[in-house]
Amino acid sequence: MGLIKTAVETRAIADYSRISKDKRGTAEGVETQHYENEDAAAGLGLTISHRYTDNDLSAFSGVERPEYEQLLRDMEAAMIAILIIWHANRLHRNVDEVERFIKIARANKVQLYSVTKGGFYNLETANGRKELRQDTLHAQYESEHRGERVQIARKRQARQGVYGGGVRAFGWGVDTGRVRSVCINPKAAPMDRVWEDRRVLDMTRHNEAEAAEIRRWANDLLAGVTLAQVLRDIAKRNIPTVSQTDARVLKRNNKEVKTAGWQSRTITRILLSARTAGHAEYKGEISKRNVYDAIISHETQEALRVMFADPTRKTSRGTTPKWLLSLSALCGDCNDGSVMYVRYRKQTAFYRCRSVGHCSTPALDADQYIEDTILARLSRPDAVDLLPQSNGPKIDYEALHAEMITLEDQKKKAMRLFMADQIDEPMLIEAKETADQRIAEIKAQTKQAAGKSPISDLFDYPTAREWWKSLSQGRKREVVKALAVVTLLPVGRGNRLPIAQRITVQPLRPHPQRPTA
Repeated sequence: MGLIKTAVETRAIADYSRISKDKRGTAEGVETQHYENEDAAAGLGLTISHRYTDNDLSAFSGVERPEYEQLLRDMEAAMIAILIIWHANRLHRNVDEVERFIKIARANKVQLYSVTKGGFYNLETANGRKELRQDTLHAQYESEHRGERVQIARKRQARQGVYGGGVRAFGWGVDTGRVRSVCINPKAAPMDRVWEDRRVLDMTRHNEAEAAEIRRWANDLLAGVTLAQVLRDIAKRNIPTVSQTDARVLKRNNKEVKTAGWQSRTITRILLSARTAGHAEYKGEISKRNVYDAIISHETQEALRVMFADPTRKTSRGTTPKWLLSLSALCGDCNDGSVMYVRYRKQTAFYRCRSVGHCSTPALDADQYIEDTILARLSRPDAVDLLPQSNGPKIDYEALHAEMITLEDQKKKAMRLFMADQIDEPMLIEAKETADQRIAEIKAQTKQAAGKSPISDLFDYPTAREWWKSLSQGRKREVVKALAVVTLLPVGRGNRLPIAQRITVQPLRPHPQRPTA
């Protein structure tokens, strides 16, 4: 008691309490620890004056414990004489953290008392330090062992196709008609808690509206539409995210997460998810195949995977064309491949040559004329002739995807060898051209095998016009580019020629009929 009394005369008595999971939000666990610590302090003739509490925070998950870090800072500032804990596993569950604590405690003469041990850890002796390490090591073992059991249970759920909880996957979840009561503010005082009834969903079945949306994305992308155009179409149609549909507040480490809505990586993740193709997955890997009805086929998904892996794809943000012909229609004056873009004059949109600025054509009139021209062609009985013929052998998408990655690695290796003067420039160029040629072959093979022409689903609709109305602007642009080369002609200043005389349409397939007056 003499050492204790001497230390207390100038510095504080503190306790630390922590609980990993406070499911009810009442902090009863940490309060109970604190009461036990106070009783132990009273038995020593001491009074706790400083409390450090981390509620609902694990010492083993790596999440920062703000109160624990403050405790260490106060120990280093020589503010703490004695620290009382309920058990060593409340202070640490990681042996690496123990070493830091011991170093700070010894340097600042902090004594550590454990309620369950019924005594002090003598950190000035090797045996005392060993005892603290062993108690912590046992806690670490228990935590790891429990984690392994949870992982095994989660993996078993995944193999069986059982929904393991968490945020609902986009495209899945059908209302069962049942509800369950959920407390929406579990950390409030019991009398202030609010409960609400939430739908119980069958997560083995498609949410048909969302599943149709996923198929739309896949069809558009394989038809040549860019991710930027897909995102623009989603925004235009106000497609809600899962969080918006379910009115969920997303949290990470007990803090609300602000989301930016739909993003390209979100679309990619959903399309390439094993669950989207009907497979159960665990930690990003397929644990069992064909557990659910697929939203998109495995072949379609692998074609998308190869497409996303293409290093030549343009992924940078930039101007996403809003008009049907922008950056695709040719300038009939330059006649050198220059394309048209849209500029506004007195709030009216005009197509103009991107290189020089001539061949000005009213954008609304031009787009309507091309739309009528394309629809006239697609409404003819022989429109089926426009569909691509895919009679080739079935291909291994996964192998092609792996080969594309290998080819990219070979290009990088050749560059490293060149930089190290182990190969000369001609050898580098040859290696790059050989790899690029094979990558181009893989892309062509994938596109042909996928059979996703921009008009692949035309005949799923009663009329060509109904089909056209269902398309995104990006998909319409791909249809035009697939069927015709459009050229806007120079007409001279002040000329008011009809729109039909200011545009030429060169069909890439059987000649489209122009609309009749």
